[in-house]
Amino acid sequence: MDNRLTRCIYDHSPVLCQELFASVFGLRKRLIRSGKHFGKYYSFFRDARTWSRSDLEAFQDEKIETLIRYCYEHVPFYRQRMDNNKLTPADIVRVADLPKLPVLEKSDVRSAGSSLLSDAIPKKSMLSATTSGSTGYPLTNYWSLETEQREYAFSWARRKPGVKRGDSYGSFTGLQIVKADCMHPPFWRHNYAANQTCYSIFHITPQTIPLYVNEIRRRQHVYLTGYPSVIAMLGRHIVEHSLARPEGIKAVFVTSEQLLPEYRHWIEYGFNAHAYDMYGQNEKSSSITEYECGHMHYDMDYGVIEFCPYEQSEEGLPLYEMICTGFDNLASPLLRYRVGDLVARPEKDVICEHIASPVISYVYGRTSHTLVTSDGRRIGNISVIAKRCNHIEGMQCLQNEPGRLEVRVIKAKDYTSEDEINIREQFKQKMGRIDLRITYVDQLERTSSGKLLSIICRIKS
Repeated sequence: MDNRLTRCIYDHSPVLCQELFASVFGLRKRLIRSGKHFGKYYSFFRDARTWSRSDLEAFQDEKIETLIRYCYEHVPFYRQRMDNNKLTPADIVRVADLPKLPVLEKSDVRSAGSSLLSDAIPKKSMLSATTSGSTGYPLTNYWSLETEQREYAFSWARRKPGVKRGDSYGSFTGLQIVKADCMHPPFWRHNYAANQTCYSIFHITPQTIPLYVNEIRRRQHVYLTGYPSVIAMLGRHIVEHSLARPEGIKAVFVTSEQLLPEYRHWIEYGFNAHAYDMYGQNEKSSSITEYECGHMHYDMDYGVIEFCPYEQSEEGLPLYEMICTGFDNLASPLLRYRVGDLVARPEKDVICEHIASPVISYVYGRTSHTLVTSDGRRIGNISVIAKRCNHIEGMQCLQNEPGRLEVRVIKAKDYTSEDEINIREQFKQKMGRIDLRITYVDQLERTSSGKLLSIICRIKS
C-alpha cells in the first residue's frame, strides 16, 4: 500500500531494506497474478493466436451478445443508458450493432462513479488503480482478480516471445524507487521475487548512463521492458561511445509511448535485440501487439476496436480514432470507450500468414516528448505524477527551457489550495529542484491532428 507513511518509511530505509520491501511487494503481485484463472486464460490466448479471421469475428459476436446482456442486468449505468436510448439486449447481439450505443467518454466514466461497477462482484474484492494514461486525465479503474490473472496470462501467451517467467529482466518505468534528490548510485532496486531489476528513469543523465549500462551487463538480463525513449537513450549512448553491448539480451518489450523509428534503431543496435511494440491501457479495453512476424496486430480475441476514420498522418497513411469494448473486465465493463488514441493503418489490408487479425501500422501520437530537469535528466511520462494529484480534471506540462515548467491544470469542483501544494510536492519528488508555475485553464492544448499530449516540450535537442 503506497501512502505517505509507507513512502516515508521506504525513502528513509537502507537499500537492502528497500529491496526487501520491493521483493515482498513483487511476491504478493506474482501470487495474485498467477492464481487459479491464469492457466485457462494462458491456454486460451495461446490457442486463439492461430484462429482464422472468420473464427475471430464469430468469437467477437458471441462475446458482445453475452457482454451486453450482462451489462444490462448487472451494471446500473448501462441499464439506464440503454433504457434512455430505447434499447434492450436483443438489439445488440453482434459487433455490427455496437454503434447503436452512444460513445463512452472519459468524463462519463468519472461522473458515473459506482454506477459503472457491476453489482454481481463485491466492490471490496475488486482491484483498482488511478491512472492518467498519456492524456493527463486522472481516472480510477476497477477490475476483478480474475481479470488481473487474465491480463497476466495474455501478456505471457502473446507479448513476450522468446523469454520465460523467471528470466532476469530490467524494467524502466515510472516507479519512484529512488528519491529525487539522491545523487549517488545505486539508481536501481532488485525485486528478488520476480528476478527483476527496477531502474529509476528519473536519475538518467549523460554522467550516470555508464553506471546503468554496467549494471545491465552485470545482471545479465534476458530481456528489458519499459518506455522506449528511455531505453533508446541508453542504447544510443552504448553505440556513440563504442561501449561493449550487454550480452544475452533476447528482446526489448516497450509500451506506453510511440516506438519511433529512431528509438527502435538505437534500442536494437545498442542492445543487439529486437524491440517489440505493444499497446494497451490500464482500462483493459483493447490490445495491439507486435508479433514475431514483424507486424502489429489488433488482438480481436481481447476486445473490439471500432476504427473511426479521422484524417491522415504526416506520411499520408489513414488515421483512425479507436472506440474500444473490452471483453473480460466484468467488474467495470467499458462499452464503446473513447480511449483518446489514434492509429495509422495500411491503405490496403495486409495479409499475414502467421496472424489473421488486421495489421496496424502504428499507434499514432502517444507523446514522445520529455520533461528536462535542470541537471539534464529526462522524464517521459507524467502519469506517475498526475495520478497522485487530487481534485483535477486534467493536467498538461509545457516546457520551453530546462528546469522551468508550466503545469496547466483543469480544476475539479473540490479543488483547494492544499491540492496545489500537493501538485508542487509531487513534481518536486520526481524532478528535484524546478521552477514551476501552475496555470489554471478550461481546456488543454491539442495537436493539429486532435491528439491531447500530456507533455509539450519545445526545448531544442
